[in-house]
Amino acid sequence: MQFVFPWFLLALFALAIPVIIHLFYFRKFKKVYFSDIRFLKQVQEEKSTIEKLKKRLILASRLLALFFLILAFVQPFIGNNKNKLNQGTSAVCVYIDNSYSMGLKSGGEAALSIAKTKAKEIANAFTTGDKFSLLTNDLEGTHQRWMQKQDFLDAVEKIELSPNIKTVNEIAKKEATLFQTLGAKNKLGFFISDFQKNMLTKSEDTSFTAHFLPIQGNPEKNLFIDSCWFEQPVFTINSTNKLIVRLRNAGTTQADKIRVSLKINDAVKAIDDITIPAESSLIDSFNFSVTQAGWQRGEISFNDYPITFDDKFYFAFNVATQEKVLSIEDAETPNNISSIFSNDVHFIFDKTNKGQIDYSSFKNYSLIILNQLQEISSGLAASLKEYMDNGGNIYVIPGTNASIASYNSFLANNNAGTYGEAIVKSGEVTKINLNEEVFKGVFNQLPKNVETPKISKLYPVLSNSNTNVREILATNTGSPLVAKFDAGKGYIYLQAVPLNAAFSDLQSKAIFAPMVYNCAVYKKNNQPLYYTIGKDNLLELKSEGVPMDIGSESVYKLSNGKNEFIPENRSVGNTVLLRVNTNLTSDGHYSITANNKNLGVAAFNFDRTESTLRFA
Repeated sequence: MQFVFPWFLLALFALAIPVIIHLFYFRKFKKVYFSDIRFLKQVQEEKSTIEKLKKRLILASRLLALFFLILAFVQPFIGNNKNKLNQGTSAVCVYIDNSYSMGLKSGGEAALSIAKTKAKEIANAFTTGDKFSLLTNDLEGTHQRWMQKQDFLDAVEKIELSPNIKTVNEIAKKEATLFQTLGAKNKLGFFISDFQKNMLTKSEDTSFTAHFLPIQGNPEKNLFIDSCWFEQPVFTINSTNKLIVRLRNAGTTQADKIRVSLKINDAVKAIDDITIPAESSLIDSFNFSVTQAGWQRGEISFNDYPITFDDKFYFAFNVATQEKVLSIEDAETPNNISSIFSNDVHFIFDKTNKGQIDYSSFKNYSLIILNQLQEISSGLAASLKEYMDNGGNIYVIPGTNASIASYNSFLANNNAGTYGEAIVKSGEVTKINLNEEVFKGVFNQLPKNVETPKISKLYPVLSNSNTNVREILATNTGSPLVAKFDAGKGYIYLQAVPLNAAFSDLQSKAIFAPMVYNCAVYKKNNQPLYYTIGKDNLLELKSEGVPMDIGSESVYKLSNGKNEFIPENRSVGNTVLLRVNTNLTSDGHYSITANNKNLGVAAFNFDRTESTLRFA
């Protein structure tokens, strides 16, 4: 026999009350005078016996009524032997899912509230000598320890909804680790959750007994913004920028005429009314212009009751006044690159002779072009490697009589491809890789009769198994005309021909200028438009964006106006890395500061995994 609420057994002491009443109840008698009591004696004796029996029956009924009333509160039950808890000291670890989906209501009460009640009932089913531990998606240090029953109950009461998400396997590993620290006979793990499908990863841990208690809220309709991106990554003042937004309808009914608004720096820039069929997605776009340089704070929003945590989507981007491109040339290099950038107000085009290079200025350039040099010196090679290790891009155009050995020494040191000696071989471009970023916005689709570059002579671009090569312009010569390699935190683009008609007519084709232009635009380490709360996010601050008086000992802070915290940081070369994982509890825009100086803006959104509302 087991009891749901065993502490009500203390009420059995109340059974003494009817007994006390029975023993100490004295009835007052009234005198009645009779002329002769001879005939009453027998009647009096008979009534006295009946009276005693009556009083004992009343006492018994009172005791039974009170006993069964107490039994009703205790709620006894006969447990199945298979599910019966083993005797002995028990270690009980309870996981309560406090993700946003647990805010859904089940029977008029929030699922999280029900989960907390279940956790208390579990604890009360054990003795005060047992040990308890609590886990939530926040994995707080104050929870991940063994505690007494009352401390556990107090900790359960304080649990609130959180943007963090954990899988069953992650929690099972945490519980197994906790059990290893305590030598209890019975190791019992409890998982209380709505068990969305995204959290059901397999766990093969058999070191403890696991119990799963599903608490599922009513699946509601839900509309949310999945992601956003810009059609072009270059932002110029007073020019039109196109923002692409993907919206999803996770409900089973169509969402009609949902008004979506776009704000930039708290000013409404665009409004659109959309309709999304059930369980499907929609791509929408917004056009707007920016009137000032610097960091821009973007927000996409709509109203979608009752699930509201994913109704706003934040992003941030930087509009630079101008970016810089450097061309390193020989004295006799023809002036055939500058026209690509000189007519664009977004770029400043600089060129320098190979004998007059200011290596310290490399960090200020988005792209460095090695423009038909005859050789690459060791000093230049070392400075270029440091430049790429910090995220710079290099476009290599070999000279007509290039020293291939000096080129290959530089390229091999950066784990890129190499050049072969010049060969005379006719060919043409057979494939333009439209999946590469350098062709974004150049072609929506390749024209049927596009005129591709012709080749007469080239330096074959060679690669090995250790290099990550992508062919930008493939040819029928066995060598790409332009190839792209990862190098440090940047890219190296290798062109197989000089800008000389004796080698090819690449420079005269319409495809050449936008390709080189986009090599300066697209960088591997462009800051993302947004980050996801709960993920392991790494924010990069370039040295050119950090004032000179901010050093390695400076304290970096993230603040949204209400909350402020200090992220983990470390310096790598010319870059400061800020690590942000589970510190944030609210979405929005966060200013990055050090020594009271603004260094940038980062946008954080809640994880949209919880928005799909698909339960196991």
